[in-house]
Amino acid sequence: MQNNVETEIKLLIAKKHVKTLTASSLVAKKTKKGSHKTVKLVNIYFDTRDLLLQQAGIAYRVRQNGKKYEATVKLGRSEAGGLSARQEYNVAVKNAKPDLSVFNDSGLQVDFDALLGTAQIEKLFTVRVKREIRLLQITRETLAEMAIDQGFISAGGKKETIDEVELELKEGSLADLLAYTAKIAAEVPVFTESRSKYARGLALLDKLEPEGTSPLKNIDWDKDYCEEYKQQFYQYGTAVMEEQNVFADCGKLQTEADRIFLPYFERMQEALYWLQPVMDGSAGMLANLQGALRPLYRLRDTKALLRQWKSLFKLADGRLGADKVTRLLENRVEDIGDEILLQVERGTYSGIVFSLWSAMESAGWKAEEYLQAGQLLQVRVKDILEKIEDAMNRERETEAEKVVAMAVGNHELEKKGRKIPLKEPGYVTVTRLGKEFHYLAAANEISKLSDLSKESRKKLEKLGEAIEELFAVNSLGQSVPAELLKANTVLAARQGGYLLGDLAAEQLMARKIVNKAFAKWLKTVKM
Repeated sequence: MQNNVETEIKLLIAKKHVKTLTASSLVAKKTKKGSHKTVKLVNIYFDTRDLLLQQAGIAYRVRQNGKKYEATVKLGRSEAGGLSARQEYNVAVKNAKPDLSVFNDSGLQVDFDALLGTAQIEKLFTVRVKREIRLLQITRETLAEMAIDQGFISAGGKKETIDEVELELKEGSLADLLAYTAKIAAEVPVFTESRSKYARGLALLDKLEPEGTSPLKNIDWDKDYCEEYKQQFYQYGTAVMEEQNVFADCGKLQTEADRIFLPYFERMQEALYWLQPVMDGSAGMLANLQGALRPLYRLRDTKALLRQWKSLFKLADGRLGADKVTRLLENRVEDIGDEILLQVERGTYSGIVFSLWSAMESAGWKAEEYLQAGQLLQVRVKDILEKIEDAMNRERETEAEKVVAMAVGNHELEKKGRKIPLKEPGYVTVTRLGKEFHYLAAANEISKLSDLSKESRKKLEKLGEAIEELFAVNSLGQSVPAELLKANTVLAARQGGYLLGDLAAEQLMARKIVNKAFAKWLKTVKM
């Protein structure tokens, strides 16, 4: 009898990539001598007709491996993007007949008689696989079992093919296992399978209700920041993994990639910003995220630029001649979408998510024992406010130096020690500290900031809206294709100039709105 918590990662790898994986140094050089073998397994899953075990979070099976039989009960599954952990009890048995009494001496704390009453256990479905097994010494401390399964599930006269790779942690750290999986993703394209074979069998029997989309949990500000932010990373990473499965299978979603993936990657980026001073390795994690964020931002901004142009061209009412810009921007949108699809198909997103999870598990955390998530937010907000104050003081010093340089007499020199009003305090400071202002406004949306008054938080909300609009307009200007800027026809150059001129006017207007909102907010803040 064995009693342990099973931690494993379930991956989908195309058959054509299996040989590439097993021949790679990631597997060949890490396989423990004598551990490589191939077996044929028959798994029979049991429950009552009303699925009383499943309703209690229990999966029960008997496995046949040659002439040997083993009964297994698995409890309480927790999972994220192909990564699962659950308590597992295994007992050697004589045959495949269902008998839950064999677990009486296993330490399993379940009263099956009370749970099942008079209901009878019956066979649900069968899983037959050819399993290639090897033990991998991932690091000096961490040992994992790799199992490559090929076979099928038979349930209610239906069949479903199985082609998957499981990585089960035997010894060592979860961080090492996740880092190793990220390396696999860099070697061959991998996707995740969040459903167990048991869940897939129940689905074939039409006995598993569709789960639908689970609502994403917000941070509980009263809990330890370490666990809360870990939860954020696992749930947003899982969402990316699940969305990419659909995205890769459907050939018509490329141009919607920004809408599908950006919210999740941006939330992880936001979490890393708040964690910077208290978690080792956050800078490297941020750099890793950029591999996904850059093309997604380019797609979002190019689509926005296309909408802007179409609106302008319509307003021109034929005065600009034949449209030379729309198709150019549409082609660019399609090209960026194809680039993102290629990233997904190559397993890039999987690699990024597993790398982030590994870094999160292995990170050194500061003050994790007593610092709540809400307290961390307040500390970081205070840091931002201090940065803003320092930036403004530097701007005032610069303005004062200009006044002194232009001074003619002592009367002008008297201004040196005063607070010199800045010409464009909002735009100058926001340009210098754009990231800090963005996250200050974000914090204002999700939590009551103790360092700011009610009036100040209200003005900050308006300032945040103005800043986001300025950033959006600036991004549009940076997204204008080089082909348009280098147009070699009069008509294309004219239309390009029309678009750039409109963007320049919007930037000027957005800058003025930022200045105005900043000045109003500044009056409510003691600096």
